Amino acid sequence: MALLAEHLLKPLPEDKQVETGPFLEAVSHLPPFFDCLGSPVFMSIKADISGDITKIKAVYNTDLAKFQTLQNILEAEKEMY
Repeated sequence: MALLAEHLLKPLPEDKQVETGPFLEAVSHLPPFFDCLGSPVFMSIKADISGDITKIKAVYNTDLAKFQTLQNILEAEKEMY
């Protein structure tokens, strides 16, 4: 739990931009957390979060410089759709 708090509870930078790489590193610790809860009720939540992480990571890995922040990914998707 301390690891999650260390990565996820940092204040946003002044420009409110969240860097994609550190974000992915931090949220990658979330799915195993649901395993610790021990209830099958949380498996769908774990699967949903894992799927979202996989999708963001796939976009980010196509162009690390272009998708340096989560905002960059959202803007690109907005232009596409």
